[in-house]
Amino acid sequence: MISLILRNRLLGLFLITISSFACTKNQDEILFKFEYDQFIVVPGGLNTLETYSFVLRELPTNYKALLNTFQVDTAAITAIKPGAIRLSDEFNQFDFSRIEKISLLMSKVGFQNEVEIGYLEEVPYSSANILQLFPTLVDTRNITSQEKFNVKLKIKLRSFLTNTTNMRLRFTLNAIR
Repeated sequence: MISLILRNRLLGLFLITISSFACTKNQDEILFKFEYDQFIVVPGGLNTLETYSFVLRELPTNYKALLNTFQVDTAAITAIKPGAIRLSDEFNQFDFSRIEKISLLMSKVGFQNEVEIGYLEEVPYSSANILQLFPTLVDTRNITSQEKFNVKLKIKLRSFLTNTTNMRLRFTLNAIR
């Protein structure tokens, strides 16, 4: 009886050990990062009925310069995916708990091929002056391989804004092998 219990425990331990080796995360090798830092002015007087869009036009991708700097061939890049996306209030003028939903979109200069690169569906009520958005898994190579692109920040409010505020948008795109 004891040997049967011991055998079952050893078999269970063996199966757990084998299954843990099978669960390896696919680590993508990041060749280089595109890093952006922009300010967005949000005017006071906005209401809760509409979703507001703030557009940053014709941001440079620096695609060719980054390829040259890191000595990477375009064939080595399998995808360019969103990385960290952060929205902050540098001057402590704004409480992010006033925002209900937020989304960051990217497109070519003529607003073709618009894709969502980050979002936060339900902004927590406990938000201070920094928001970390969830990056999506979209491949932006067709947009970032151009010389310039547009970014659109869409905000849905849960309470009225009374004052104008300056938000700082920082985001990265990762070139992956």
